[in-house]
Amino acid sequence: MDRQREYIQRRNVTANRRYAQVSYGHAGHTRRKKTGPPAFFILVAVVVLAVVVGVVIWAVAGHGKQPDKTDKQTSSAGSEVSGSSGAPVSGDPAGDPASAPSSAAPVTQGTPPPENVPQGAAEQLGALLKVGDTGFEYYNFVESYAQQYISTICDAGTDFQGVATVYDLIIPTSMDITLPENFIVENEINSSNQDKAIDYMMESITYNNPSVVNVPLFDALKLHNNEYIYFRTDHHWTQLGAYYGYVEYCKAKGFTPVSLDSLEKRSFPGFLGSFYNDSPNDAMAANPDTVEAYYPPETVSMEYTDRDGNTYPWPLIADGDTYDTENLYLIFSAGDQPYEKVTNSAINDGSACIVLKESFGNVFVPFLTNHYQNVYVIDYRYYTGDLVQLARDTGAKDVLFVNNISMTRNEDLINDLASHF
Repeated sequence: MDRQREYIQRRNVTANRRYAQVSYGHAGHTRRKKTGPPAFFILVAVVVLAVVVGVVIWAVAGHGKQPDKTDKQTSSAGSEVSGSSGAPVSGDPAGDPASAPSSAAPVTQGTPPPENVPQGAAEQLGALLKVGDTGFEYYNFVESYAQQYISTICDAGTDFQGVATVYDLIIPTSMDITLPENFIVENEINSSNQDKAIDYMMESITYNNPSVVNVPLFDALKLHNNEYIYFRTDHHWTQLGAYYGYVEYCKAKGFTPVSLDSLEKRSFPGFLGSFYNDSPNDAMAANPDTVEAYYPPETVSMEYTDRDGNTYPWPLIADGDTYDTENLYLIFSAGDQPYEKVTNSAINDGSACIVLKESFGNVFVPFLTNHYQNVYVIDYRYYTGDLVQLARDTGAKDVLFVNNISMTRNEDLINDLASHF
């Protein structure tokens, strides 16, 4: 079997669990016969009869109300296990990836809003799917790389044991969040199911290293699928999308998330991102994106160290008016730097966290400054230091992996990440 084949397909979803073999079943109990004097059983029978008579009298008197048939029934433990979605899933370890133990972090509940109806036909432009003026990145699940990602996160949990808690956030791309499922199926779009792929990876991590806290984002983003949470001309999520991811992290951590209304918001129009640059087209050019930024408090400052070892002070979110429109995403977190230290001088409790990320993490970091005195931002592709020692030196008690799902099928990126553990 080709272990690098496209794996979690919408029309034929199967998974051959090679990293975590999980089995479920009924525990067998042998009932042993008890012995005793006959008088004991007579006494028990009398007591039971008295109880039955009492219950009948109580019910006739009108006190024995039957439960409403519409009440929710509690399912018993057995061969089915509740997955991260809350729905029963098969316990067959060779079946659906959702059969792994459920994730440790809470799951957002609710009904997704009506999805936006795509305006235009599905059109493939190289590695890009274009629907009208909106681009989508194809995703193919590669089993061998997913196993390496699982192993790396588990190793990180072990390396940080006793030093810091590891949190894993896998960010879906816009394909499965803002594009309706029926549109994907009807148009036979050859892209793997991200929801099942994320469940597979995160639940396998939970099973193999329970010290890692998984923070599911898929359902939370799906609940906001008709909002501006992904760019149309670029592969990244917007800062609004990152905010909803941050709220899920707050739930897992026990923080109260900051309100968006309390933050200064500025908008910078005219952004034509990676989708457009890779495949220029008139539809996107006629309707560019707007980069919306939610600025942190004035007490927040940042300095970054570049790949040559030079350190500079820089705003955590820069003024987009000074950037060319095609570079507007770079206003967040100084782009992709090996090392950044972000400090909120209004917090003096010594709290600190480390964020391991690629570019999707840039719009996520600013929200964390409301909860930590120091946030250490690491781009694992360029950083060469010892991460566990960094946690010890800085007193960071939380380590967040914030990466998009495409990273988990990219051999070079996974190798970059794995090299640190």
